[in-house]
Amino acid sequence: MKPFLRFYLAVFSILICGCASQPGVDHAEDLKQLQAAAAENNAQCKRVEQRQDETLVQLQQVQTLLAEQKALLEAKPQVIEKVTRIACPPVAAQASHVAKPAKEQPDTDKLIIGLRENILLTGVNLVMSAKISPQLNHSILDARNIQMFERNSEEWVRFTLYNPENNEPHVLERKLQGFQNIQGANKTQERRPTVEIRFAVGKLKQKGQFVLADRSHSDFRMLVGRNLLRDVMLVDVSGENMVPVIREEKDKKETENKDKKE
Repeated sequence: MKPFLRFYLAVFSILICGCASQPGVDHAEDLKQLQAAAAENNAQCKRVEQRQDETLVQLQQVQTLLAEQKALLEAKPQVIEKVTRIACPPVAAQASHVAKPAKEQPDTDKLIIGLRENILLTGVNLVMSAKISPQLNHSILDARNIQMFERNSEEWVRFTLYNPENNEPHVLERKLQGFQNIQGANKTQERRPTVEIRFAVGKLKQKGQFVLADRSHSDFRMLVGRNLLRDVMLVDVSGENMVPVIREEKDKKETENKDKKE
């Protein structure tokens, strides 16, 4: 490209000089314009050559980087080792009847119970199926034929409990402890009486307040709330019937008479 530009400029200069040597013609102004154009063309050619040199340098740098990466790959080739699979022996199927190991009881002096337990009413020696409901503030007991009456200027309650095993009725009388509003079967609030009754959960025996209500429509004759759980029992939400029932071997009439006097 450079020889071609030199040839072009030489021919252009000769033409300019020839034109300038003709007599009677003033080419001074045209000569200046042609010289200015030639200078601009020469400067543009230099800028193009400069960009070409810069591009060539960049290409050389890229080639150098590619050569370095190729050398690294050749120096550290990736090796894939073939791994032989080892066949594991089949696991023997466990019998479905094998019982799961018992859970370790936490180190506490409180009784651990599940969400479902059988609770003994010690006064009448009746076992009630109970649902443990820590979200409830109070406890509820299935009672029928509830009647209020007065004894020695105090309010008392007479009610009937039915044995879940044989549906045998047991009439009890207890001093009225107060009233509690609960939600009835028709989703309305009902004002129900509360009494104190002795009960046992395993070896734990105590007296607690129960709300008397008809629970014949429910699978559970008793709901145990926080008022009975507090400070004496902990609930394992994954367990059921964790505490065995320990019945009292006493004469039925003696226990009923004793319970009525309390």
